[in-house]
Amino acid sequence: MAAQSPKILEELQRYRRLHAEATDPLAVRLLQDIIAELEASLPTEEQDAGKKADDG
Repeated sequence: MAAQSPKILEELQRYRRLHAEATDPLAVRLLQDIIAELEASLPTEEQDAGKKADDG
């Protein structure tokens, strides 16, 4: 799983950027679901690190 984490993190960042730019309500909702699924697939340590990076 650790080998997939960098790829998942890249995808997560990409989907977060798309979410920030989306104006269509359906697209926003679908992107929220995708982001939640990707966050859930990360190991706990990386989830915490990713959330701290978004806050700051």
